[in-house]
Amino acid sequence: MKLLREVNSIIILLVQGGSLGFGEEALQSLPGNVGSQDVNDVLTAIDHVIDMGLASPSKLTVLGGSHSGFLTTKLIGQAPDKFVAAAVGNPVCNIALMVDTIDFLDWCYVKSYGNKGKNSFTESPSSDDLTLFYSKSPMKTPTLFLLGAQDRHVPVFNGLQYARALKERGVETKVIVFPKDVHGIDSPQSDFETSLNIGLWLKKYCK
Repeated sequence: MKLLREVNSIIILLVQGGSLGFGEEALQSLPGNVGSQDVNDVLTAIDHVIDMGLASPSKLTVLGGSHSGFLTTKLIGQAPDKFVAAAVGNPVCNIALMVDTIDFLDWCYVKSYGNKGKNSFTESPSSDDLTLFYSKSPMKTPTLFLLGAQDRHVPVFNGLQYARALKERGVETKVIVFPKDVHGIDSPQSDFETSLNIGLWLKKYCK
């Protein structure tokens, strides 16, 4: 509890088009616009709360898992000076690399092409498909990676590849792989370890 109290200056934001609860039009606005619309929405919200005096620019961190991990890697890739640290759990980092290995192939098409992708996805993507997938995929923010080794939804090598790219650029990176966990990383012991490591990692940079 002491650790949680010490990091209570961190403000977490999730304000973006495509979120549930804002109607069908808002929900359908995100497919085909991932990595741009959602990133701009979050950055606009962050600037707003900073202007209101509710957040310190020197203590901004970002955290996300799965698709929110995709958004997190996009945020630190496009606005690396905005955040002092990041943490991601089983993040989507390279859509082009995932198409032959994931259990929800249609997601790659819908997120990249929009809703029309539901009717055009194939297990043998063309070179144009792969080029678009790569362009939609997400570097100097210190980043913690939390990865489930048995994840079939977002295979572990997705996060490992991105972590390796950060390390090659001299970015401080920490990788924790949970050998028995899948996409959720939600066994009691793993849940405890993820919470503890996220708190320690973010606290380290929010001084």
